[in-house]
Formats: sequence, C-alpha cells, structure tokens
Amino acid sequence: MSCIVLGLAASGAVGADGSVAAKPAETEQAAHDVAPPQQPQTAEPETVGRPSDVQMPALKVVVPPTEPAKPIAAERKGDPRSDAKTTKNLSVPQRALPADVAQMIGRRIWLNEAGGRRDAITSWNAGEEFASLGIGHFIWYPSTAKPPYEEGFPGLIAFLRKGKTPLPAWLDKTPIPACPWTSRADFKRNFNSPQMRQLRQFLLDTIAEQTQFLVARAQGAMDKILANTPDSAEREHIVAQYSRVVRASNDLYPLIDYINFKGEGTNPSETAVDKETGQRQGWGLKQVLLKMNGTTTESKAVLAEYSDAVQVVLQQRVRNLPSNRVWEAGWLRRAETYRRPIAQLEQAPERAPRKSSRYRADNTRF
Repeated sequence: MSCIVLGLAASGAVGADGSVAAKPAETEQAAHDVAPPQQPQTAEPETVGRPSDVQMPALKVVVPPTEPAKPIAAERKGDPRSDAKTTKNLSVPQRALPADVAQMIGRRIWLNEAGGRRDAITSWNAGEEFASLGIGHFIWYPSTAKPPYEEGFPGLIAFLRKGKTPLPAWLDKTPIPACPWTSRADFKRNFNSPQMRQLRQFLLDTIAEQTQFLVARAQGAMDKILANTPDSAEREHIVAQYSRVVRASNDLYPLIDYINFKGEGTNPSETAVDKETGQRQGWGLKQVLLKMNGTTTESKAVLAEYSDAVQVVLQQRVRNLPSNRVWEAGWLRRAETYRRPIAQLEQAPERAPRKSSRYRADNTRF
C-alpha cells in the first residue's frame, strides 16, 4: 500500500474484517510520561472504547481538488430536508499521502504515545483487562476477558493482512486469535519471551502500515462529525476550517495525530460539565474546529491557529476536570508539534525520555 488518503469516508471504525475501529476514550490513569519540548512524550492511556457503528470501504487514492469548495449558504435550522441536503453537498477535501510520509507520521505518533521506546510498543496498563499495542496503543483482549469496548488490534491485523503485509504465523489465523496473555501479571512474566519479542519486532517493522490504519480511522472522522452536528451553519463552519487545515498541512499529521489522541469529539461520554455554564463540553476534533475562526490560507498561520485551538480545548478540559492537570503540560507540548511540517519535526534532535516517568515500558513503577 503505497499511499494513504484522508477525507470524507463512510466510517471511523475498524472491525475484524479490516474496517477501522474508533480509538478508545480515556480513563486517564496517571501512568504516563511527560517529556520536554521536541522530545518523545508519553500520553495517558486511552482505555474506554467507542463502539463502532458503521463499516468503511477499503482505502483508495483520491486526487485532491485544486480549488477550495464553494461555501454553501446557511439553510434554515429545524428543517430536516435542508439539513440533509446541506450535509450531502458539503465538500471535504481529500489528500493522498506517500508511504515515506506515513513512516514519519507513525514515528512521531509513537514518540507522542510511548516516547519512542522500543519496549513500550507492547504494554499492559495497570487496572486494565487488555494489552495496548503498537504506535496507537491498540486494544487486544484475552479470551478470558469480557470486552466492553471495541478492540483495535484485531482490526489492525486484518487491515495489514488485506494490505498483504507478512504476519507472524501465530497471528495469521482466521479468526484472528485472542491475546495469548491472560492478565497483566502473565503479560509481565512473558515480557521477554520469544513470542513477545517477535510481536515487538513486527510492530516496529510496520510503523508506516499502522499509520495507514490510523489514517483509515481519520478518513471517517468528518463523516461522524457532520452526522453528529445538526446545525447546518456549524457544519459549514467545521468543513471550512477542516479544509483550511488540510490545505495548510501537506502531511496531515496535525489531524491524524489529534484524532488518534483525543478523538472526533462526537461521543457524549467524552464530555465534562463546564462549571460556569453548566453545559457539557467535549475535547475532540469537532470542538477544535469550532474554536477556529480564521480565513487566511497562509499555511504557517493556519497551523498556528489550529495548534492554538487545540491548546484552548485541552485547557478547557483541564478546567472542567481538574484531575487531568497532571497531563496538561505534556498535552500542550504535543499541540505545539502541530505548528510545523512532519519533516521539520523529524529533523529536530530527539533526546531520551526523562527518567522521571511514572512507569517503565512494561508498566512497572520506577
């Protein structure tokens, strides 16, 4: 699979057949590392699943439009026919990405999620019933667990199989097997077993392909966001701002990473009550795009505005959920990476993660 597409697709979830599963939401356990600027960072675990509801088609190359979509006049609220027509006619730009860019984006997401530590690409967080694997910490349940959430790892394996990526023999089965380790204790005991080492190497060798899996989810983000936005004027605003970011970012890293990081912003459970207004507020891509109000098309200015909007949304979440303050500094530094193209981030010198992280790669305390 030589290129990746980001745009309007039918869904954001991957099932066992290779369709893309939504990334789990956060329980926000204090098990993650905060890194200094431009160095590997480890985000908090994302452990509450969002059930998938629609299947998406296979990836395909789409030629991006050369001209921005023409704005659509706002239609009267409350008219279902008008809202349906508006949604149908909204034009979302799409972009094909080359494989080398996918590799750079995957490496950066791995740095963001796990500090780029080789061993951290296979982990099992304390208090959870599943392993968290790969650059996106995809969930994998053992057969003994009762999965309340959508698994990501079996979907990843099915996705890679469709792309003809060679799989370890013990994973290349139908149906895709359950996690062979039955508990966190069992996982830790086998952390350096031949099977676990083979799994780690496989995940390290397929960073670009895992990025394609994340992009397949990102493709469905706008579809979910627009379907979740009944106000036609808000939909138009969201598409206009999304289009500005797509055209300003040749690599689309800011969108791919944030959707993997904090979701689409459409799940009612991923909200918190604003203590001043009493209204529930989310923190996903939808909320970020609604915060943006600019019109310039100058790339640097657009990405700066996007980064600022991300930071505002995350700070708003911390105000609403004060227990999240432990992650605030790391979140804001991650948002800072959205200001620059992925190639510039790759050129920046990277230092080892600070030794003050609360957990080791295998989730044992320092």
